[in-house]
Amino acid sequence: MLSRIADSLYWIGRYVERAEDTARITDIAYHNTLGLGSSADAADRRRNHWEALVRITGDPLAFAATFREASEDTVPLYLTFDTTNPNSIVSCVARAREQARGLRHQIASEMWEVLNRFHLDLQRQRTWQGTWVGAENAHLFYRNVKEFSHLFQGVADSTMPRDEGWSFLQAGKFLERATKTARALDVKYHLLMAESDDSAGKAIPLELPQWQAMLRSFSAYESYHKLYRTAVRPRSVVELIVLSAVFPRSIRFSIEQVDDALARISAAGAFDAEGGAGEAILPTGPFARGTDEAARLAGRLRSRLAFGTIDEVIAMGVSTFLQDVQQRCYQIGERIHAQYFAPRILHAEEVVA
Repeated sequence: MLSRIADSLYWIGRYVERAEDTARITDIAYHNTLGLGSSADAADRRRNHWEALVRITGDPLAFAATFREASEDTVPLYLTFDTTNPNSIVSCVARAREQARGLRHQIASEMWEVLNRFHLDLQRQRTWQGTWVGAENAHLFYRNVKEFSHLFQGVADSTMPRDEGWSFLQAGKFLERATKTARALDVKYHLLMAESDDSAGKAIPLELPQWQAMLRSFSAYESYHKLYRTAVRPRSVVELIVLSAVFPRSIRFSIEQVDDALARISAAGAFDAEGGAGEAILPTGPFARGTDEAARLAGRLRSRLAFGTIDEVIAMGVSTFLQDVQQRCYQIGERIHAQYFAPRILHAEEVVA
């Protein structure tokens, strides 16, 4: 497999997942802030929630350069239609579609059609973004984005051979999910935690709707009640989203999928410099099994999450733990790029059988 093909599939997985994540948390934030009331205190809380959303999904400095304040009138449009924001939904879908356009001979036509059709739909909707008002319209729009992502993933699941290309698509998808989940939980956790000592781990009544909204932003509300069968408690929420082995959007589950995908890629061999036109190919030999730094980093993070406990997370500090997870995810992404996508020259001893 050419490294540029693997690179494109990896980033398609990341961009589609990023668009879905942004749609989900923006949808929940939009409706959640509407229920905070109209008092001065409620206005401050709404602004805090919108500012937190920008920190999760975008660049606060770039946002501040364009808009005066974070509100329901500015943040959703910035995160949805702003082409100057590389993490907006429009930008992510456009980049995924551009990557897929160069792979039309490598992926199923249905995958291309899903991406292309939704990209064109978004471009048409940009023409009336100024009249996009009302919770109902916003909810329908973000639901369409989530359904697009689910449709694309379902088509990929049904059509792609389980080869290296599939593994790169999965690695990108789940690494993006783990990174975004850790960042979102870090920001939201400290926004919602009461300043008083919460030794019992229970959400105070005023904050309970906010914790429920946070679960919904991770599509975890029903799973929480199925797995815990208790009232919503911050401690249990963190445990589910960070350490659950069965919840598909947890950090642990996502990293396990990344590790499995990298193990499949490593088992198939490593990139060599024997491809035509200076492009690397994926041979069947064991050239880099001993130098698979990306898989090693993923395996270490997987072990930490698999054997960690919620008591250890809280003792370390939720923010400290989640920031460490984010840093490790960034390192995994950097090693994937350096190991598989960046061109390199093999030394003589590396090609000796």
